Amino acid sequence: MSAHFTMLSCMQDNLIREYEKYPIAKELWDLKVAYGSTSATRLSALTFRFNQYVLDPKHSMIQHLDVMKDMIQELQNASCDLYDEQQVLVVLRLLAEQTWRHVKLVLTHNEKIKTFDSVDSHLKLGGDRRESECTQ
Repeated sequence: MSAHFTMLSCMQDNLIREYEKYPIAKELWDLKVAYGSTSATRLSALTFRFNQYVLDPKHSMIQHLDVMKDMIQELQNASCDLYDEQQVLVVLRLLAEQTWRHVKLVLTHNEKIKTFDSVDSHLKLGGDRRESECTQ
């Protein structure tokens, strides 16, 4: 009963109702073995989606960065850790618009910008500044 309770307590609330009907922990483990791993197809789809992500002109830079952060988290949850350089390069590739050209140049040549989080903070500051300039 203890292993069963432990496994249920690690699940999200919406999943608990689905899996509490299994009386013993072994049945839960069997489900995890059968369906819990990430398939090569799913992993490939997640990686492709991240690498091919395109900016939607209707969304702000902050929204785009949040979407990218979610995609990175999904890949990490699927046991696919992207290199910091890979994450940064994908974000810089997105900055193709003329309005982001200067920012892209600065971020590309700044030695201190090596992780997604550092690019994220710089672009969010730049995005806030651009939005405030547009509203004035």
